[in-house]
Amino acid sequence: MLNKLNKEFINKLQYIYSTNDIKLIEEGFKVLKRKTVFRTNTLKSNNEEIEKVLLEKNIKFRKVDFLSNAYILEVAVEKVLWDLDIFKDGKIYLQSLSSQLPVEFLDLKECDKVLDITAAPGGKTSQISAKLNNTWEVVANDNNAIRIDKLNFTIKRQWCKNVVVIKNDARNIVKEYPKYNGYFDKIVADLPCSAEWKFNLNIEKSYAYWKNEVVNKNYKLQKEIIKNTIPLLKDGWELIYSTCTISPEENEAMVHMILCGFPEMKICDISLDYEYARAWIKKYNNTVYKADVTKSIRIIPSDESEWFFIAKFKKTND
Repeated sequence: MLNKLNKEFINKLQYIYSTNDIKLIEEGFKVLKRKTVFRTNTLKSNNEEIEKVLLEKNIKFRKVDFLSNAYILEVAVEKVLWDLDIFKDGKIYLQSLSSQLPVEFLDLKECDKVLDITAAPGGKTSQISAKLNNTWEVVANDNNAIRIDKLNFTIKRQWCKNVVVIKNDARNIVKEYPKYNGYFDKIVADLPCSAEWKFNLNIEKSYAYWKNEVVNKNYKLQKEIIKNTIPLLKDGWELIYSTCTISPEENEAMVHMILCGFPEMKICDISLDYEYARAWIKKYNNTVYKADVTKSIRIIPSDESEWFFIAKFKKTND
């Protein structure tokens, strides 16, 4: 069924992944509905309360070992959660497994000032707020009024009291908000991408839009955002870069660009013991990436995970 996809995209898959992984990816592309994943909102509840409710309702679940507060419903779909008080009261938040990873890799402390550079609909913002226990400050930015409305809804429902929402093009924050230059201890840069995570071989419109020009356009946008985001980070502190795409142009090439263009940015070691986690790639087309790109993580699609790419950086004062 992969032959339904754009030939250029198939070529990328074959360049990056083994034959066995491509078979797994194809199965991931066929999944009509992934397993429901949610996390406990620790601002309102705790894992013990949530597990007790699920057990009382005979809802089969599995705790995700490598995420602090994440659960997967083994059989039931998200609809079974809608009538539960824990859902209505914002004690749980539906958020994909892959999407929870970037914040989990940050070494968050309650005194941190954190920027979520492209924040809507607010999953990562509320995750950060919960990890900070509503202390200090989280700045959540987006550039679209409708998306800002969704962000505000999430923040209110999740009882996030330490979040400041701003509406701006991520490329312009450094100019529009000079007070934020060198201000943040942690930055989450989960950037706009070609959204290859949406591909489903059963739904043509999910992949028909794709062409390499879209990938290249997003790479240029990501590069502009990152170049104007790094100055907002304090020396000695952390930035997480992530996308929900497999294209090297938007992943390893971006890490390579950061390492080459910003010598003060050092990539950190991150690892993940997960059956759908995969290694970086060392080169693509005519570009051989810097050796430190090896510290990045890829996630392949499955019935419980989406495409994802994650890299963590620390800004030095060398």
